[in-house]
Parts: sequence; structure tokens; C-alpha cells
Amino acid sequence: MDLIIIASIALQLAAAVLALFLIPETGRRLSWILIAAGLVGMVHRRVHTLYMSWQGAVVPDLAFELIGLLVSIIILLGILQIRPIFRRLKAANEELARSEERFRTVSDFTYDWEYWRDPEGKFVYTSPSCLRITGYPRTAFMEDPHLLTKLVHPEDRQLIRAHLMQERKGADSVSMDFRIVSKDGVEHWLSHRCVPVTNDRGEFLGTRASNRIIDQRVEAENRLRESRRLYRDLVEQSHFIVLETDLEGRVLFINRFGQGFYGAAPEELKGREAVGLLLPEEDVEGGGLRARFAGLAEKGEGHTFTEVEVLRRNETKAFLSLAISVLVNEMGRPSGILCVGVDVTARKAAEKLKEDVERIVRHDLKSPLMGIIGLPRLMREEENLTDRQKEMLRVVEEAGMQMMDLINQSLTLYKLESGTYNHQPVPVDWLGIIRRAARDTGMQREPACPVEVTLDGAEAGDGRELIIQGEGTLLYGMVANLLKNAVEASGGEPVRADLRSGDPCVLEIRNSQPVPPEVRQNFFDKYSTAGKGSGTGLGTYSARLAVEAHGGTIDMDTGETGTVVRVTLPRGNPPL
Repeated sequence: MDLIIIASIALQLAAAVLALFLIPETGRRLSWILIAAGLVGMVHRRVHTLYMSWQGAVVPDLAFELIGLLVSIIILLGILQIRPIFRRLKAANEELARSEERFRTVSDFTYDWEYWRDPEGKFVYTSPSCLRITGYPRTAFMEDPHLLTKLVHPEDRQLIRAHLMQERKGADSVSMDFRIVSKDGVEHWLSHRCVPVTNDRGEFLGTRASNRIIDQRVEAENRLRESRRLYRDLVEQSHFIVLETDLEGRVLFINRFGQGFYGAAPEELKGREAVGLLLPEEDVEGGGLRARFAGLAEKGEGHTFTEVEVLRRNETKAFLSLAISVLVNEMGRPSGILCVGVDVTARKAAEKLKEDVERIVRHDLKSPLMGIIGLPRLMREEENLTDRQKEMLRVVEEAGMQMMDLINQSLTLYKLESGTYNHQPVPVDWLGIIRRAARDTGMQREPACPVEVTLDGAEAGDGRELIIQGEGTLLYGMVANLLKNAVEASGGEPVRADLRSGDPCVLEIRNSQPVPPEVRQNFFDKYSTAGKGSGTGLGTYSARLAVEAHGGTIDMDTGETGTVVRVTLPRGNPPL
């Protein structure tokens, strides 16, 4: 009997100690202390029973003590079974806490504004980013479920109300953009994306949404739309042909003007080679267009200009002035060829008409002009004329000769421009030509403007000469034009013509006045003139053509101290 009681005491005491060990594992201090205290009380009662039994004062009931032993065993086994359960529960709680911490970290520190609304439209959760985006803290949205609608821009509010109503019904995921007005009055564009939330049983739990400020994206889209509008205005509404091809010359795009010009739809042209379809094989100068395209594509950069004659679908011919350049992508790599064509058919027709008129004037006026020149000469041989009448006839004859010289010079200029001039140089006195042109130019001014001619720094008297191969008429017209310009611009001050012998020989015509800035860059171009109301702008241009026909060069230096026009000519025949 005593052994049964001692066993019960040991089991109950062990159960009390195990109960105390469960305190740190479960965190339930008071509960386990009470259980341990109860077990200690039972131990105290068993010890008292054992003591009384040893004194002979009490005879324990065997059945009662056996039941007590069984209860002690059950209590100890129960505590032993509970301990691993609580350990697993503690581990699960710790994992749950870590998982919740990760969720909070991800959701609370997301840059976008995340929220979860229940089926009633109330906020279950909203991330702290709402403060950065709207100016309102998360508590404001928790307290006022309608705050989101209030923030929406008035023009978008009806749209968002309808959307939020669909959200509450569990509608499918939606993506949309709308505007809000933040607490500080600033308007922002939001990109809104929402999805329905359900549990494992498929029950609708509300809507999860993500909102991101897209002000920069909207601004970029607006700029892109404006750029596209500008592109449409410039490309589609221009009266130029805009043609894009790939690097192999196949058509990728042609604007509306180009479609109308050729009478072809884009689908007829796309993917086909531009050369041979829209553009001829050769330009007006005989250069191959395929070679131009291939050269630009191989080089990967650059541009070229040319003119072509095209045959349109209505069998009419037209002239195009083309600017061809390489297109590069955002990586700086060549991506295609751009051709911009201007219809110059009318200009070509006008140029041809001008050439025809000039040819008629140059050739057909010479015959009647010879009669005008010859008639005064014959009339002056009559003996019944007074000296005054003879002088008047001489003036008419000289005027006719001057007009004939102008026509001959014009004809020469035309031949030089068109490349049909037949240059036939002979030995001529280049110094004598300069002296004669200087004398004639100086005498034409009122008052006369002296032109000083030197050879190798010394005065060029009538007995000196410098023989070169050239055409006297062409050289005289060239130097006369240059001297005339220098005299007109000198302001009455002397003009110098300094010739240096050698091969090549160099002529420098100097005056004391600078060339106006607006004509310095194109001084030798056609129609370049300034400050002379009667000037044609052909003097320096024709001089350049004459010098180049002789295989020479011409240039100009100007500054505050004056102007120098320098002509360099070979002594012998010019190279072919």
C-alpha cells in the first residue's frame, strides 16, 4: 500500500515540475503555476496519508489509492503529451509572426499605393504610400471609405464611381488611368490596377488594388502625341515627296503627296525597290541611283543631292530635286534611307524657256545689229554731212559695237556655263591686255579714275610685254570686269594692277575699300552684287569662268585695309 502512495507522490511531483517547465515554452505563466500548485497540493495530501498510515492512525483504502495512482499516471502522461503539442504550436506561431512581418514589410514599404477593400467598400488594408501619393494617412482612408472617390478629379469622378461599384460585385481585374487632386491641391495621374480577392472556397473577400503615379509617363505620352501630330503636319501635309526605304532600297513609307504625285497606293509600293519603280536608274547627269543608295547604306552616314526625271503613272514626265540621306536609329546605327523630293518641273520648264530666249537673243540679234553698225559707217563717207552729223553717226556706230561686244560676251558666258565652249589658246600679250583694259576702264569714269599697272613691281610701260597662251577677247573681258568692279568700289581712289611674271603668272588687283560682308562668301557666284543699283552680279562670275577656262584660279582677300583679287594663270596651254 505504501508503495502505491509513494508512486502517486512521485508521479504528481514530476507532473508539477513538468508543468513549471512548460511556462517558457507556452508563455502561459499563471495557468501552469496554478496547475503545478494543484499538483503540489495533491502531493501534500498523499504525503499526509502516507504519514498517518505509518503512525497506524489510518488504514488507506486500496481501491481509492489505486485510482489515485491511475489519475497521477494520466496527469503525467497528459502533460508529457501536451509539451510537444505546445512546442509545435509555439513554432507555428513564431513562423506565423515571421510571415506576417514579411507581409507587412512588403506591403508597408511598397512604393505604390496598395489597398484591400472588402465587399462593402471599406478599407481592410492600405499601405503607407497613400500619404506620399494623396497627402492623407492610412487612418483617413480607414475612417472614411469614400475618401478615394472624393480625391478623384471631377472630370473622372463618374467613371471611378462606376468602376468601384463593379469592384464590389467581384468584377474581373481592371487596369485604368485617372486623375486625382492631392491634399495640397496638386493634380496627379494614377495608373490603377485591381483584382478580386477570394479564399480557398472561392468566396469573394473584396478587391486588392495597386495605384502608381504616372505623371512623367503621361507627360511623355503627351509629348509623343504632339510629336506625332507635328510629324503628320510636316510629312503628310507637305507638298514634298517623303520616301523612306530600307538599306536595300525597298519602299517602307511614302507620304500622301508622294502617293498622289505617282498615282499609287502605299500597298502597291511597300516592299518593292524604289529605284526602277519610283525613281529612274540614272539621274539627269547620268549617275546611277542604285550606286548612290548602296554607297550611303555601306557608309552608314552622309547625304547627297541630285535631280532626276521620272515617269508617272499617267505617262507624264516630271523633274524631281532629291535630297537622299541615311536614317539612324536610337542606337546611332543606320536603319534606312530617306529621300525628300521637290517637284521642279515648272522650274525646269522656266529654265529651258530662259535658255531658248537667251539663245534667240544671242544669235538672232546679231544679224540686224550688224546692219545698225554698218549703216552709220557708210553714211559717214558721204561728203554732204556736217562734222556734228558725222560725230553723231560715230556715236551710233560705237554704241552698236559695244552692244555687239555684250552679245558676244553673253554668248561666251553661255557656252562656258553649258560646257560647250571651244577653248583655242594662242600666244597673247597678257600685260598689253591688262594695260588696254586699265586705260579703257579709267577713262569711262567721270571724273577719270587712274589705274596703275606694274610688272614685277616696276611700271609697265608700252615697251614691256608678258606672253602667255590664251584667248585675248576672253582675257580682256575678264580683266575689264574685275577692274571695273575695283574702280566702282574705290570711291575715286587709285586702283593698282600688279602682275608678277613666272609660271604661273599672278595678277593682283587692289583697291582701298573692303567688300561688303553680305557678299564675301559668294563673291564669285552668279548674281552676287551689293551697293550697285545697276549691277547684274555677273562680272566676277564671268571672270571666274574665264579664268577656269584657262586652267587658272581666282580668289579674293578683303579687310579694313582694302581688297585684293588674285588671278593665277599658267604661261602655257591649260591642262585638258
